[in-house]
Amino acid sequence: MKNLTCKLVIVLLLNLIFAHTGHADTKTAEPSIFSDDEIRRILSFGPWPTTMPQDAGNEFSGILAAEKLGEKLFSDTDLSGDKTLSCESCHQAANGFADQQPLSQGVQQHVRNTQGLLNVGMQRWFGWDGGADSLWSATLRPMLSEIEMAGDIQTIATRLRTKHYLFETLKQSGLHDKALSLPDEELVVLAAKTIAAYMRKLNSGTTAFDRYYTALNNNDIDGQNQYPKAAKRGLKTFIGDANCHVCHFGPNFSNGEFHDIGRPFFTDIGMVDPGRYAGIKRVRDDRYNLLGTYNGTAEPSEIRKTNSVKLVQDNFGQWRTPSLRNLRLTAPYMHDGSLSTLREVVDAYADIDTSRLHSKGESILKPLDLSNSQRNDLVEFLQTLTE
Repeated sequence: MKNLTCKLVIVLLLNLIFAHTGHADTKTAEPSIFSDDEIRRILSFGPWPTTMPQDAGNEFSGILAAEKLGEKLFSDTDLSGDKTLSCESCHQAANGFADQQPLSQGVQQHVRNTQGLLNVGMQRWFGWDGGADSLWSATLRPMLSEIEMAGDIQTIATRLRTKHYLFETLKQSGLHDKALSLPDEELVVLAAKTIAAYMRKLNSGTTAFDRYYTALNNNDIDGQNQYPKAAKRGLKTFIGDANCHVCHFGPNFSNGEFHDIGRPFFTDIGMVDPGRYAGIKRVRDDRYNLLGTYNGTAEPSEIRKTNSVKLVQDNFGQWRTPSLRNLRLTAPYMHDGSLSTLREVVDAYADIDTSRLHSKGESILKPLDLSNSQRNDLVEFLQTLTE
């Protein structure tokens, strides 16, 4: 009887211990600040990484040998007129393949900021003004630009013919067995296409936001709890009061389109940068567009956008919506590099002067009544989009 009583006491004590300690091992979610609709909106920002489309009109897109060739040419100064500049001069890996300068510096100083190249393959139009309809034509343009690399077809082709590795690789890989006998222009276009094949592979990695997305999608409470509270509050503002998600949506946080956001378009006294208006004119007149001779795939679905793009006055002062991924690496911001920090960007949108919106403007843009802490939280969220 005494032994039985002792056993009962031990069992009771163990039950009490487990009752008090059991909750310590149970994952409990922080109180959610998101509604079901907001969670669905958040889940529209993933998953990441996502499938990268092929480069329109580029027969070398997605081919490993071409990507390796392009990587070598990306850092080759022979592609510039005076042999001092390469693609890498302005697009530096440590800076998200941008250069951290307000305005791009080539042979001359540009009036625009250098855009980062991470995830560039996801764009439909290329450049701040969308003046190129493929990544390979966007790659060729700076080589021939008097402002940027200041090369010309004949000079670049002559230098390319001295690169034996180029022709050996093309022949051995089956990409092109008679490249050495190509006309100058066709050879230079081929080189640009291999560089574009390389740049298409410049994809960014997983971020703190992506881990939160995965945890939210999998109902992983511990993973959700690891995402900073300030970033969650900023995310709520991003998809709520600030309306940022209207233009910055999807896994790449960009609609890939062009918008007037009230930024100045004067570049000097009496000089303006028309933005998308100039870009549409250029892409339609470009001999290297998808409607031209050098389209290597001739896919009807790829050609349609160039055939159908229309030029209207509203395009004046519009700029491409950039991806928000890896923002911390690519400061300063905006097409003219005029904003140095993410807080300045947030303030510019929150305090926007709608009278500065050009032409009809964007009805979704309006001043936001955001507190200082809300603005800081929004910056915290944006920082979690960098790997």
